[in-house]
Amino acid sequence: MIFGDYFSAMDRSYGGIEPADAPSEPEVSGEFTTSMGPQEIGTTTNPMQHQVTSFAAKIRSGTGKIELGFMGAGKSNSQQPSPEAFGKRDREDIRAMAEINEIKTSVHAALHSQSLAGLGREGFSGEARQQALKEIERAIHFASEATKGGAIVFHTGEWQRPISEIKDRTGASFLGYDDEKERAIKMIVADDRTGEVTGVRKDHRVYEPVFETVADYEKRNNVRLSGTTQRLFGENVTVNAGDWIDLNGNVIKEEWVLDEKKAEKLFDRVPKWQPDSTNFEVKPIEFKDFEEKAEKLRGLNPEKYGDITAEVLFYKTHLANQVLQAKGQSLYHAQRYDQYREERDAAKKALEFYEKLDESIPEDEKWKLMTQKQVGRYSEISQFVPPKNVSIKDHLQEQLRRLTDEMRHVHESSAYADTQAKKTLDQMNHIQTVEKYGLSKTAETIAAAGMKARDYTIAHRKELNEDIYMAPENYRPEQYGSHPDEIRDIVQKSRDKMAEDLMKRHGMNAKEASEEAKKHIKATLDVGHFNLWRQFFVAKEGESEESRGKRFENWLLSETQKLAKEGVLGHIHLTDNFGYDDEHLSPGQGNVPLKEFMKRMEAEGLKDFIAEAGSFNAETVLHDTWAALGSPAYVTRRAPTFRSVHDQHFGYHNPANYIVGAYAPSNEWKLWSEVPFE
Repeated sequence: MIFGDYFSAMDRSYGGIEPADAPSEPEVSGEFTTSMGPQEIGTTTNPMQHQVTSFAAKIRSGTGKIELGFMGAGKSNSQQPSPEAFGKRDREDIRAMAEINEIKTSVHAALHSQSLAGLGREGFSGEARQQALKEIERAIHFASEATKGGAIVFHTGEWQRPISEIKDRTGASFLGYDDEKERAIKMIVADDRTGEVTGVRKDHRVYEPVFETVADYEKRNNVRLSGTTQRLFGENVTVNAGDWIDLNGNVIKEEWVLDEKKAEKLFDRVPKWQPDSTNFEVKPIEFKDFEEKAEKLRGLNPEKYGDITAEVLFYKTHLANQVLQAKGQSLYHAQRYDQYREERDAAKKALEFYEKLDESIPEDEKWKLMTQKQVGRYSEISQFVPPKNVSIKDHLQEQLRRLTDEMRHVHESSAYADTQAKKTLDQMNHIQTVEKYGLSKTAETIAAAGMKARDYTIAHRKELNEDIYMAPENYRPEQYGSHPDEIRDIVQKSRDKMAEDLMKRHGMNAKEASEEAKKHIKATLDVGHFNLWRQFFVAKEGESEESRGKRFENWLLSETQKLAKEGVLGHIHLTDNFGYDDEHLSPGQGNVPLKEFMKRMEAEGLKDFIAEAGSFNAETVLHDTWAALGSPAYVTRRAPTFRSVHDQHFGYHNPANYIVGAYAPSNEWKLWSEVPFE
């Protein structure tokens, strides 16, 4: 019975009237047409559930593509299981469900804490790299027995670098915080033999002596050296007025600090003496000075110094000062060494003579072999204290002990200083940028995983529908591997390393090895992770926030499309956020330019998309994604969207239209007005 517009909470809807609290449909701007459907746009299992149960639930939700995800690294538990937590029976069940329902699969490896390059607290290490590789191998092994092939996804978080240092090819600039350019810490590899790392603060100063130049030498000696050439290290060296010079008039080039064979010549430089203050002149050098030096060297010889960086020059200069100090200590202690040795040799010969003489004369004549020993010979007390009578033999023995101790002191002090100088000089020749060293280690890890993926693909070819391949995923902007240029370099270097290994181990030619590497190493692009660069994207002077946002979106779209066009990508994660953190909102619920991104990826031939769930949308993310894309649900009545299907059927918030228990009315039927039938 209906009275006007009055409804009770338990009334059903009549005549197509929707309840007042039915979920609103998302706004769809414009027509979005795509050939992609459930076979191309899938979702993830819940990584904190049993994967067999979660996999089956996702199949029932209507998807044709599922990514199995794992949170547990090492020994896992029921809340965060690892791939190894699922045995043969579980793996057979997952593969059977995938085969029967024609499900395409991928696997997200556990969130390993180590970088793929093996960077830990103590620097780069093979042990840390092996731990990261182990987690990837567990996922590969699981995929070969439980899935139909596809991507093995793992994060790239290699090392931290200042965001302001990103050299973007498009000219876009980024900034982590206001004074990052002046105060950021640059990481470098202090020793490429051990993987030891150190940090260089950009606001830290280095002090070094002011060394005499060719111009100073010319002025003091009234000679002309500038413009001439000198034959040094087997080559002709042009002399410039600003070059350093040694005591003999030999030129010393600033860039020799980078040359292993020539670096030691730097320690022949002559510091400027200041007679008025009786000390040597020193000057502070700031990081910006090293940036200018690095730029100068790159311009001087791009082929030789093209990859030289300011932080390497900075640290080499710091070490060079340590070498100077060690060499100075060595010279100080060793300056009288020859004299000590000469005196000791003479004392030893004299002692041998007087010992023989002492044995050959009678006791009553040994007084003739006496001498006087001055007490406190090096202090004023000697003039007040009479000398002591001692035998020449005893006196020579004492002098021999003293000279031996003097020489031992030189041995220990000077030799140690020489050792430190040699060690530091050797270290100067093994400094590398963290990018050069770390990228090679990252490539080794991914290449090793790619080789393992290839082996398992060949061994399980009958059970797999597609190759198992490594899919490193861009992660947080603060870490290397998140910028488009960085993920491009990681993939390319990894492919090169795998191709090299294939040629060595399997005798493939270069073309075959390269093609095989491309099949087993492709990047995962997480568009939500890329959107995190939004917060660091620097606005132009006078630019509005809206204009900055549009310019950023154009950058994101063009850079991701380049990666797709170049064949770097093989797998896509669809997540959303507002550019601040990786919250994994359902696609369309943040400010990622999702539709245009999807259009461009599809235009480049990519059809492997996973809508990744977050904290609160594990059960709704897939339908939310289809709804955001404007995809209708095809039925025989007015076409709803997937949002209305899910929210009004699976998660409808209206109260039920029936009640039970104590709230249920009596079975004795009464009129609403309670007027008795009598």
